Amino acid sequence: MLKAKLISILLLLTSSAVAVERVQPEITPVAPVRFEKRGEIYFADFGEDAYGSLKIDLSAVDSGAQLPPELKVRLGEKLDASGAIDRKPGGSVSFREATMTLQADKHVYQLEIPAKQHPKGTVSEPIPGLGEIAPFRYVEIEGASLSQLEKTSVIQLFVHAPFDEDASSFESSDETLNAVWHLCKHTMEATSAFGIYIDGDRERTPYEADAYINQLSFYACDLDPRVARCTFDYLLQHPTWPTEWSFHVPMIAAEDYLATGDIELARDHWDALKTKLMMDKARADGLLRAGAIVDWPAPYRDGFNGGHKVPHDRYQLGPDYNTAVNAFYYHALQQMALLARALKKEDDANEFESKAKQVDESFNRVFFDPQRGLYTDGEGSTHVSLHGNMFPLALGLVPESCKAKVADYVESRGMECSVYGAQYLLEAMFGAGKDDYAIQLMTAKTVHSWSHMMEMGSTMTLEAWDTPSKLNLDWNHAWGSAPANIISRYVLGVRPLEPGYSKLLIAPQPGALKWIRGKVPTPLGAVSVSWNSDTASLDIEVPPGATASVELPARFAAGDDIIVDGNNLKAKRSNAMLMIEGISPGRHRVDLRANKTP
Repeated sequence: MLKAKLISILLLLTSSAVAVERVQPEITPVAPVRFEKRGEIYFADFGEDAYGSLKIDLSAVDSGAQLPPELKVRLGEKLDASGAIDRKPGGSVSFREATMTLQADKHVYQLEIPAKQHPKGTVSEPIPGLGEIAPFRYVEIEGASLSQLEKTSVIQLFVHAPFDEDASSFESSDETLNAVWHLCKHTMEATSAFGIYIDGDRERTPYEADAYINQLSFYACDLDPRVARCTFDYLLQHPTWPTEWSFHVPMIAAEDYLATGDIELARDHWDALKTKLMMDKARADGLLRAGAIVDWPAPYRDGFNGGHKVPHDRYQLGPDYNTAVNAFYYHALQQMALLARALKKEDDANEFESKAKQVDESFNRVFFDPQRGLYTDGEGSTHVSLHGNMFPLALGLVPESCKAKVADYVESRGMECSVYGAQYLLEAMFGAGKDDYAIQLMTAKTVHSWSHMMEMGSTMTLEAWDTPSKLNLDWNHAWGSAPANIISRYVLGVRPLEPGYSKLLIAPQPGALKWIRGKVPTPLGAVSVSWNSDTASLDIEVPPGATASVELPARFAAGDDIIVDGNNLKAKRSNAMLMIEGISPGRHRVDLRANKTP
């Protein structure tokens, strides 16, 4: 079913380079989970925040009752200390108020939400049949003479792009991690209302880095590429300013190719993609000269370069040749080489691979401090930061001999980064084999955590960890959703080895979790994974048309033997993992031959 769905979607996406049309939104009616009368005010809680509008059905009101001339309706994301909708929630947390005029001969009403100005312009469009929409979880309806409203009288009209709830799943022995997964998965559906990835309700506009994390997490939940491709098309026409954001555009194209097996996105926009590399800014040794946004908001930069900005730039930091920019430049070159090979553009592929190799060599020669065994923030800098080390660790620049010390340093800094930086911190930790620590970060109860977002009352990921560090933060920002894709790609461990998952990897990294199970969407069908740490056993289902390699933590085994479907096999050992290849489609049981307590 999933395969057929993706094929039909891909057929809708032509190979021409014209603007991609936005997918038409769907509207899902949602009933309140809590409904009560508080004096002259009816209060409804829909359980989760979502973009949408409100329908009120007054059919339950006695026919002889005198209707008030109007109702006052309030929509909000946040409650105040009294349990009422917070009318001054602060920052960019949503609160809307509207008046609904009633008519004697009319019973069903749809709220007309006043339009709101957005400082950067907006990609949001009125929803057909609804008009303006807003994010809200709570509703208050005020009308002095109104009585006899029922729970079924008030419906949230949840607007979202097509989203298959059953395409993915995850649960584990840790309830906090399960709640974080749900938070992030709901964010994917709930922020898709406009058919394009937006950065939140305040601006309602796409940014490249936001879009990349949004894409990774959306694909981990439902591998429907239409919203990502529309966003990619928009960003090519409306680029934003941060240096590293430019490199995220080739990264989006490469991830789309790896996930779907379809190269058309890169083929249609090849020349534009090449400009995103900014190769004209590179000096003779390959390193790029440019200021770096590093992370955002600014308090989450871990003191990068002492906070010193490049001249004539309000936001971006030096040094002129720095680790943040060049780590992403290196990765973007690699991704462009991958795409060039797929397009049979051999000259381009050779050039990108050559430049990536040169950047790798220069990066480690110029930025690495051998006395400390760590990377400085850039040429001429003696400052060492989380970002200056987690980016090269996550993006493949750290030599094997240096990984342990760099990874230990990154771990020592904790979550001293933003919700954006968390994507790369988590990737760096899982890549270094620190899965237990990475899962601790995702289940932490500190201020810099997803639990804190939920404790604040949000049911979507926030723009930042807390209000003091981002006074205008909103409560509906998909770039905070890293755990959705991290859980799929690393905890469950499902990643493509060939474009379109014709060859795939199943390499669960459970940390200290007792058990995990879940489902990951691919174009060929879902990959199912179930791991039990006590028995050191793995149950998987590989979809038709795919073959799988399986990697399991060697710490659960006494030797190098693995039992697959009752047959003893000798596994390959690599980086504390045991690997077997060539697992055919269907259901399989994998056991480590001699188990021990990890």
